[in-house]
Amino acid sequence: MSEESPTLRYNKDDWDEIRLAFATSLMVDTGLLSLSQNLEIEEWPIKGSGETPSKYIDFTWEELQELPGLADKPARIDLLIHILRETQAFDDPFGDMVATVDAHASVDRTLEKNINRLKIPEDFPMALSGLSADTLSFCQNEDIKTLKDFGHFAQNMAQNIVIGGDFRALLNSLSTEDQQTLAKYVPFRPGSLGLHLPECIGLLLNQLSEVEKCSLLKKFGYDRMTDNMEAKARLSKEQVSQLEDILQSKLKEICDYFPEQYKQLAMDIKGGKTLERIFMVVDEPERECICANITQRYLKENAIADLPEPETAKKRGFFSRLFGR
Repeated sequence: MSEESPTLRYNKDDWDEIRLAFATSLMVDTGLLSLSQNLEIEEWPIKGSGETPSKYIDFTWEELQELPGLADKPARIDLLIHILRETQAFDDPFGDMVATVDAHASVDRTLEKNINRLKIPEDFPMALSGLSADTLSFCQNEDIKTLKDFGHFAQNMAQNIVIGGDFRALLNSLSTEDQQTLAKYVPFRPGSLGLHLPECIGLLLNQLSEVEKCSLLKKFGYDRMTDNMEAKARLSKEQVSQLEDILQSKLKEICDYFPEQYKQLAMDIKGGKTLERIFMVVDEPERECICANITQRYLKENAIADLPEPETAKKRGFFSRLFGR
């Protein structure tokens, strides 16, 4: 049975245009689901690691109509074209920024100036950022290890290179000093200067899937679990344990990068400050719960032997959040 759909936006000419244009894009092997999520539009409905633009752009309009998953589903074909067009449109303005050597230098100077003004270390590792897994993989392939490398890459990008999603969002936030957007990708606290350990631990969770997050929340006794969250908590005990070990390894990288802030956090805990209070800056109860619990284990294994159970696994009312800071 074919899908019911609203009036379609695109036709054969649109497909021929976008599939040729997208053939040289660096995003050609990025997941369609990831692209649609970055654009904050309807998500690509077909699951699987092979669901990338490269899977489809070699097919003609007529062949596209016969592909499994697309046959008799014109709305999906329309969405595919929309995702590719919006991704490309999102990046087109960037070409103006890197069209000439002077523009390259201008981008580099602007990024360096803003990073220095915000007291953000240029050596901050991209691996500790809140970028998506696909973007981090791209950074690794391009040997972009630090924010300084990120700035140099932006400076030297060829005009025909198309970069989108959170890579471009981070670039724009650094170029314009958009502190709210910047805080989504580096552990920056809007209204403050420098980078912060609690926020960096919070960004670590950006790499987790919903199944992983819900499984951890269930393990940690989070009592705001909904039926939907319970259904997603599908990891076995062994898988959750392996996930916790991975997080502990990443947490060590974070604490090693923020040695003084880690020492201060440990001293604050010894002095009676709660993990709940420390992670309220993350400002998201589910994330706070996971941050507090993984940090509690790290502190027990590396600094402090006796810690109370983090209160973030408990339901908190309005007044506890209001006066808990």
